[in-house]
Amino acid sequence: MAFRHGILISPDQIRIQTADRTQYQINNDQQLFIQGELQQLSAEDIRVLQKYSHGMRKFVPQVVGIAVDSMELGLQAIESMLVGVGNKAQQEEWQALVRETTYQIMSRFVRSGEHFYLAPQSLNEMDAFLHGELKENLNNLAKNTVGAVWQALRDALQQTDDNFELNDSRDWQPVEQLVDKINLGLDAKADELEAKSALFCNRLVELDQIETQLQQRVPGLAAYDVVIAK
Repeated sequence: MAFRHGILISPDQIRIQTADRTQYQINNDQQLFIQGELQQLSAEDIRVLQKYSHGMRKFVPQVVGIAVDSMELGLQAIESMLVGVGNKAQQEEWQALVRETTYQIMSRFVRSGEHFYLAPQSLNEMDAFLHGELKENLNNLAKNTVGAVWQALRDALQQTDDNFELNDSRDWQPVEQLVDKINLGLDAKADELEAKSALFCNRLVELDQIETQLQQRVPGLAAYDVVIAK
């Protein structure tokens, strides 16, 4: 099962998007706009729309949450190595690297307060993301940032830079140990997604059935098949 379009969920709206353009949106779980035009719905239409909207609101935040939590686990391990190390310019450089990597990796999964975004993808692609792409990128980020930290330490010892700050009580981790720690957390999240995959698949099948009912009642939605078998 997969999502053909991007889904943006906020407390008041659900937007179905293609290339950042909204194709249709649901307001307050009972109003439907297609290409910006308000649709006239019967009481039964609204009932099916609400059922569809509630299903989306239950499913999408769960999936996005697993991916974002996985990313945050890795970043916390990396950022713990950066606190109190280096001068201000070095800190800003490392943080910029972390932010850039985060943006590049997580463009398909966004969580900000009560707002969630899920890009078009299948459950298998989400699983591959956690097992492969995310792990590889975080491992590379860990190696780059830890390498930069140790280089800063060497420079400080050689130059006795008064602007370099270091907490002597810090428990320094070799890069291999940091990578192992990151992978352990990511594996746990990947296992969580795998354990829930059957449940998620069933929910997507149910959503697909509700979507079909809604399309039959509102023919204008037939052009925007969001949930598909894949």
